[in-house]
Amino acid sequence: MRLNEIKERVKREVSVASLLEKAPKGGYICPHCGSGTGRHGTGAVKVYDTTNTYYCHACDKGGDVIYLYSTINGAGFKRAVEELGSSIGLYLDQQQGSDPKDDFKPLDDPPAAPPQTKEGQKDYSSYYEQCMEALTSDGAAPAIDYLQEQRKIGLDLALDFRIGYDPKSDPAGTGHPAPRIIIPTNDFHYVARAIYDDKVDAAYRKMNPKGSRPGIFNMEACYKQEAQEVFVVEGAFDALSIMAAGRETEKGYTAIALNSTNQAKHFIERLEAMRPAPTVSFILCLDADDAGRKAQTFLARELHRLGISSISADISGTSKDANEAWIRNPETFKAALETAKQNTAARPDNTSRYINEFMGEDIEHFRQERKTGFPSLDAKTGGLYPGLYVLAAISSLGKTSFCLQLADQLAAAGEDVLFFSLEMSRLELVSKSLARRAAQLDVMSDFMTTSLDIRRGHITEEVKRAAEEYKAAVEDRLSIVEANFDVNISSIGDYVRRYMDKTGTRPTIFLDYLQILQPKDDDQRKGKREALDNTVTELKRLSRETDAPFVVVSSVNRMNYSTPIAFESLKETGGIEYSADVIFGMQLQCISTDPTFGSEGKIAEKRKIIENAKKANPRKVELKCLKNRFGISSFSCYFDYYPAVDLFEDKGAEKAFSPISTEGRVII
Repeated sequence: MRLNEIKERVKREVSVASLLEKAPKGGYICPHCGSGTGRHGTGAVKVYDTTNTYYCHACDKGGDVIYLYSTINGAGFKRAVEELGSSIGLYLDQQQGSDPKDDFKPLDDPPAAPPQTKEGQKDYSSYYEQCMEALTSDGAAPAIDYLQEQRKIGLDLALDFRIGYDPKSDPAGTGHPAPRIIIPTNDFHYVARAIYDDKVDAAYRKMNPKGSRPGIFNMEACYKQEAQEVFVVEGAFDALSIMAAGRETEKGYTAIALNSTNQAKHFIERLEAMRPAPTVSFILCLDADDAGRKAQTFLARELHRLGISSISADISGTSKDANEAWIRNPETFKAALETAKQNTAARPDNTSRYINEFMGEDIEHFRQERKTGFPSLDAKTGGLYPGLYVLAAISSLGKTSFCLQLADQLAAAGEDVLFFSLEMSRLELVSKSLARRAAQLDVMSDFMTTSLDIRRGHITEEVKRAAEEYKAAVEDRLSIVEANFDVNISSIGDYVRRYMDKTGTRPTIFLDYLQILQPKDDDQRKGKREALDNTVTELKRLSRETDAPFVVVSSVNRMNYSTPIAFESLKETGGIEYSADVIFGMQLQCISTDPTFGSEGKIAEKRKIIENAKKANPRKVELKCLKNRFGISSFSCYFDYYPAVDLFEDKGAEKAFSPISTEGRVII
């Protein structure tokens, strides 16, 4: 069986629970943070049978059965799939063998946040259970009164979130112990809130333990399939107030708390690493102070970038936060919550909000066009813009060489470039670039070194010089990613997001080529055309999410090899015509200039003309624009193509049949 087929069977048929160890007193032991191994013996891991996934409430980590097996056994993706598959009688086809490049394919469900370990931190899971017991004991009346009377939070709701009571809490070790409500944010951090404000100095009313980072309160709500509108607030009591109002009105409101405006970036990182349920929209309701407003603006912008719906709502009125609004006027607060929910459900993406909050930044991203380095193409298009570009042509016409030269010229102009190669190796591509560079430096002499010569070890002084000048031109801005044949759009999307996060850039992305790219896992059983259409749609979504140009190489139908390139030529998919922003077709110039191609039949004669045109040096190539959402379409640019050295020379927007010359040559 193929690796992807085994993977899908494993995710359905191997139970997550079968790999987890039960904790002595309930729940499962977390393989990441060890929750459940403490003195009290209760694990924070919950298993979700409907999705066959797990989630640890203590360290905020979880995923599917493959990720769990990898965590427990220290296995890579391929090994995990093979070994889990063998446990249910599924084995990888022998011809696939072991390919170290499978490491390119990431796990389907990566950790939602960096691992939280016990090193340098104290595990408070047993302490939380003691505090929960204290909250239900005979001496808990002051704490219960505080929750119910001062905060309007019911005891059942508090216990649902592991909230407890410590009569003598002093987490920061200040020497000022006081009776406090204990609110866990993970197994290593909690918020301790004094229940007697008038008896405790203001500096000691709210305390956190030293040496630990707060978690996102109720983060799990983002991943529940039934979740729809999720309120985002600052403090745990604000979130509890919203959920208390939801229980009282039977509306079922859901809320999460950042626990600090400084946690806004961490929240976005969590959503990037582990996407929320597709039904989720966020209602941003942070405090109305400067820090809250800045954090809310940041969240709105980043959620917009991720394509996750959100609105900003005022649910507190004249109160400083949601909990105060709930305490002062419950009916007004409930009405504000319902209004915010209805606005989110009905108008999460209204244009007025877009103009006010996002349009200016989107314009800045779009207007930063990238010059291709081909003068005639730049004159017609203005350069590359964020969007999906498709370059289609018959085989052996130079699609890869053209895109590689374009990538080199972008990198030399200062742009970051990612070139995903699903067919050629990094050696093949880099040797193409060096052969082209050497030919440009040697003014196309009769003794040009080809890329094949370079791969065979024929390194001349010109090639050495070309390598030095090429490195100086592109520096570290061009990355060639040798992808294997199991890579799909999800793998590429994960790589691009990581690259953008680490470099802070929006690279131009090349994919060579579309028909080799594997369909997404849930498209494996669909017909080839439908799966390819879905892949094109996903590529469009990725280009929109990243705000970057995405250039995809596509082959064309064999039946169109001797006819002018058109939409009908696009191989096995109609999705390109509808989803792509710009479509270029590459063909031999003779197809549009020789009258033979304007008549029916004459197949043998047409093939002979094409064969002779391919033998020419240089080949006369036409780049024809079939679609352009960003400007004029139905134009052509003309190039001389020297296959031996992988060089395209721009000959302008007029047909060019001139002999070899150095005029118009692009030097990067």
